Amino acid sequence: MAKDVNVLIIEDDAALAAQLDNTLKGFGYHTWIVADPKEGINLLQSNAFSVVITEMRSAKMNGARVTQAVHKISEQTNVIVITLYSSISSAIEAMEAGAYGYITKPLNSSEIRIVTERAVERYFLLSGSKDKEFLVDLAVRDGLTGLFNRRYFNELIMVEVNRLKRSPATLSVLMLDIDNFKNYNDTQGHPAGDVLLKDAAKVFKNSVRPSDIVCRYGGEEFIIILPQTEKKAATIVAERLRVQVGLYLPTTVSIGIASVPEDAQEISALIEKADSALYQAKAAGKNKWCAA
Repeated sequence: MAKDVNVLIIEDDAALAAQLDNTLKGFGYHTWIVADPKEGINLLQSNAFSVVITEMRSAKMNGARVTQAVHKISEQTNVIVITLYSSISSAIEAMEAGAYGYITKPLNSSEIRIVTERAVERYFLLSGSKDKEFLVDLAVRDGLTGLFNRRYFNELIMVEVNRLKRSPATLSVLMLDIDNFKNYNDTQGHPAGDVLLKDAAKVFKNSVRPSDIVCRYGGEEFIIILPQTEKKAATIVAERLRVQVGLYLPTTVSIGIASVPEDAQEISALIEKADSALYQAKAAGKNKWCAA
């Protein structure tokens, strides 16, 4: 399928554009390169592109503005922004504006492949459906809370952990579980339970940085990726979340914390450590956080 996929690269750095071009062609994609974002937007008027890759920070048009311009022409075309690892917060802003994902400099071919493959998959999913909004949720968003879903979390954490293998930075995850949720559902009713989950999602989002990635993991479980965050800093975030939930929701939350590379270097081990720490918090009486 890759040979039938058009990818538009908007990049005024010739060396970076050439690196992206060579990498994507190596995976079988048909690439187009322009230096000026306006020229790229014009190309979208007469050509079908599955993916647009563009700089987040550009004097001519930043990634969020490119995303908005692209989606006015083609809702199903996915935008991937390029950013420095130290500027991930701006990339998350672009994703909130509708960008599909991001890749970081220095570029890594595995990361480019993973993010582009998923973006292309989503393009064809949307292109073949009449109910596009449903499929957007299916691809990256949880339908109830609007947070990123578990499927997309799995993609994001893979990219983030792979980055750390070529960087001295660290990363932490928080696994959160709403305490006594089944009892709340049984006594208050499922509609009230749904409201609680949606309200919890809002509290979690409002209690972390723009660069932190909040996902619904399943049921009453949530997971948060904290880029460039050591375990000690993650415990501060966990305590803030615990307090905020107690202030604004009719329930409490238990939290497990694990970090890369301190606790694990592989994704499965990281999630297992966070889950075990969450279990310890539950066993210790709930409304607590525990670190691996």
